[in-house]
Amino acid sequence: MSLADFWRGYDATLARVRLERPATTAAVVEILNAFQPPSAGLAFFGNNADEHLSDALAAAGWDVRYIEADYLWEARHPATGAVLHNVEGDVYDGPWAVAYGSGLPARPR
Repeated sequence: MSLADFWRGYDATLARVRLERPATTAAVVEILNAFQPPSAGLAFFGNNADEHLSDALAAAGWDVRYIEADYLWEARHPATGAVLHNVEGDVYDGPWAVAYGSGLPARPR
C-alpha cells in the first residue's frame, strides 16, 4: 500500500464510522478491519493524524472517556450500552478497567 493509499484509507475509515454510526463493538471492528488487519486486539486503528478514531466515534454518538490522553480511552454507546476500549490503537471489547481486573479506571499496577 502506498502512503497516499494509506491516508485515503485512513480518512475513508473515519468517514465510514461517522456515516454508518455503528452501535456495537462488532460493527466498529468490522469497519476498522476493512482498512487494515488487527494487531493485538480485535482491530487496530492508530492515531496517525489530526483526526482520530475517538473523534469519529464521538461524532457517531458514542461517549468517549480518556483515561490517559489519546492513547488510552474507552467509549460507550448510549443506546446499546456497548463498550470498547483502545490501547495505543488496539481496540478491545468491554471497558478498560475490567480488562485489567481492577474494576477501577486507573493504571494497572
